[in-house]
Amino acid sequence: MANGSPRASLDRYGMALSIGCAIHCAVLPIALSAMTTAGLAWVASEELEWTILICTFLIGSTRLVQSYFQHRHTECLILFVAGLVSFVCAKSELFDFPYNEAVFMTIGGLLIAIAHFRNLRLSRTCCAPAA
Repeated sequence: MANGSPRASLDRYGMALSIGCAIHCAVLPIALSAMTTAGLAWVASEELEWTILICTFLIGSTRLVQSYFQHRHTECLILFVAGLVSFVCAKSELFDFPYNEAVFMTIGGLLIAIAHFRNLRLSRTCCAPAA
């Protein structure tokens, strides 16, 4: 599969979205007061957070499941599911420690970004056109 293919682009979008999610969740608790005074309170909104999570799930589940049937490596799916579990832990009230949501959301975003990165590499090696 060519490097500029739409499927490879989904992995790139997934990585960017997941890394953005991780940065958003890691920086948000620190920068919340500054963002509020600067008129950027929408960045901390639940709507934006859920939009990011839904897009992450849709891109990840679409691309990673399709790729699994090509390269048959489960590690990308395992990383993706681990990231989703981390998101669930962040949104549930199972854990009660300072910044638990920020910690779990950051870990989840990074795990999903790694899943997309690894998937991109596996798809390049297994599915590259014969020279």
